[in-house]
Amino acid sequence: MRIIQRARAILACVLAVLLVVPGAAAAYTLSFEPAAQVVGLGGRASVGVRISGVTPQPPGSPGGLGDYDFEVLFDPAVIAFDTATDGGALGLAVGLGANLLAPGRLKLSAFSLEDPADLLALQSDSMLLLTLAFTGSGLGTSPLDFDNITVGDVLGTPRAATATGGSITVGAPPLPEPGTLALLAGAGLIVFGRRCCRK
Repeated sequence: MRIIQRARAILACVLAVLLVVPGAAAAYTLSFEPAAQVVGLGGRASVGVRISGVTPQPPGSPGGLGDYDFEVLFDPAVIAFDTATDGGALGLAVGLGANLLAPGRLKLSAFSLEDPADLLALQSDSMLLLTLAFTGSGLGTSPLDFDNITVGDVLGTPRAATATGGSITVGAPPLPEPGTLALLAGAGLIVFGRRCCRK
């Protein structure tokens, strides 16, 4: 009888913890938008970095996002980093830092200076953090991945984070359609014919 009572008590405690702390296992999630895209050789690709799941969940955490620091990994033989543009998700902040640590490894970080209550009022559960621009420098597909992720809520308390990768495919520039080639060839013959007649 006592074994059954103890088992029930343990089960009740486990259920209570799961119900009281539903967000303890929840994590902020970083992702690329769009997740995959195709550009021509020499073309420009624009990729948004989004964060979601920042609503208040664990007891004692107000939620929101007060700081981030992570790296984006890519294949430098396929794409070249151009620019990073802040999305304004942190309000008044120590500006977006974007540094190439090594070929194919881009470090991005920012820290909000806003009052926590004001910052929460600015934010939603899913936000655009920044936009990255790349140029297609070689044929192939470059994966986009996150590494060394650190995020904090509006009080700076570290929060768990997960990430979803993406990709950019660089293809050969499209060839002109056959109809376009025929028109250009015809125009060239007409111009050539007129020059011959004048002589």
